[in-house]
Amino acid sequence: MQTLLVLLALVAAAAALPTELPEPGQLALILGEEEFEDYLDAYLEHEYKNNANSSSAGVNARSGCTIRVNGDLGQPQPVYIRNNQYLASNGNSGQITLNANEQVVISCTGSGRTIRHPNIASNVHTATARCVNNAIIDGAGWLNGNGNFGQLTCSAHSFHEAQGTSSRCYGNNLVIRVGFIVNNVFYSLYHSCFDQNRMEVLYVWYEQNPENAIHQSGVDRPSWLAGSFFPGVAVNTMYTQVSQKATIAQYVGNTLADQYVTTQQFLARGHLAAKSDYVFATGQRATFYFINAAPQWQPFNAGNWNWLEQNLRARIGAAGYRTTVYTGTFGVTQLRDANNRFHDIYLVRERNQIPVPLYFYKVVYDASRRIGTAFISINNPHYTLAEARALQFCTDRCRNNSAFDWIRWQPDRVDIGYSFCCTIDDFRRTVPHLPAFVTNGLLS
Repeated sequence: MQTLLVLLALVAAAAALPTELPEPGQLALILGEEEFEDYLDAYLEHEYKNNANSSSAGVNARSGCTIRVNGDLGQPQPVYIRNNQYLASNGNSGQITLNANEQVVISCTGSGRTIRHPNIASNVHTATARCVNNAIIDGAGWLNGNGNFGQLTCSAHSFHEAQGTSSRCYGNNLVIRVGFIVNNVFYSLYHSCFDQNRMEVLYVWYEQNPENAIHQSGVDRPSWLAGSFFPGVAVNTMYTQVSQKATIAQYVGNTLADQYVTTQQFLARGHLAAKSDYVFATGQRATFYFINAAPQWQPFNAGNWNWLEQNLRARIGAAGYRTTVYTGTFGVTQLRDANNRFHDIYLVRERNQIPVPLYFYKVVYDASRRIGTAFISINNPHYTLAEARALQFCTDRCRNNSAFDWIRWQPDRVDIGYSFCCTIDDFRRTVPHLPAFVTNGLLS
């Protein structure tokens, strides 16, 4: 905690001075799970202030409304719907632009929640706001006169839902949708392909476009939710270091378990669709479901996996790609016992449930261009470099390729996630999860 306070003080100082801050990935072996998330939020907020979000380029403030993703939005936050879809930024500017008189549906979803504003006239949970100018709106019947868009909040955080559907994904597994219900319409944020028997998330999928390049910072992190999808299992408890060390000890013995699980190396609740992949507080909070997570060694989570998340989002924004991202897991990681025998590791050992994945992947596909790339990392800091290289199952298209210079990961670092990338066709030869689509080249 003391280390985190020092780093956050650095961030605060950098707001006034041109200080170079450590990239979050450089702290992968220093900060714990929540400490790292706090630092990442502060670091990205600092970066946004220095870059796109500090500029109003391309925005016409004389006509319509301009709302900054960072600086103009409060919490607890309503859900914003525009033209029957989630409100979005203007490209990768970090700013939302509305035409004069354009309307946005504002909804505080969930029982008993109501819209709040200093000028509120009526307690309603869903209403329509109309752009007047700048960041000023009006609302017939529920707002007294005009008001500032950023002062719209809810009486409590908007309620998100995870619902099983009748659809099926690879292996006849369950498709779960996560999102918000506004005016009796379910607006999806992402879907999860979930193996109910193994309690294993095969992959989640969601859209990632230039609008996602900048997200709202300083968002409260909620508790993780199991929903109805992990019956009889206290999932949060399984992720505690005490529980995971006890479980691993059943495979390899107490002495080795103490070596495998330390204050630096432990299994975190690894997001698949990242919190920072969503622009608004509502979407970010909706990522905290266990059907959107898998056991991930914390330095891997904070190291190469985090670099990929951040770099990929920035690259999509800069290049103007409009993508579907399939983020998933494959295989089961192994640890040696005292006799040098490998054991597959599950958090629920007695039933082989909640496997610790061997691989995490992101397959990124732009359908309009028919280009895509599979990015893969090995989730085991206890392999040797030779063992990790032997587990690389495709020709790496990222190494020594200037087209991928935008990825700042350290791919040979086994302790933070040995990493590589390949064509989607090559990827499919080993990982059969994905639905059918055609690619004609790499997304770089």
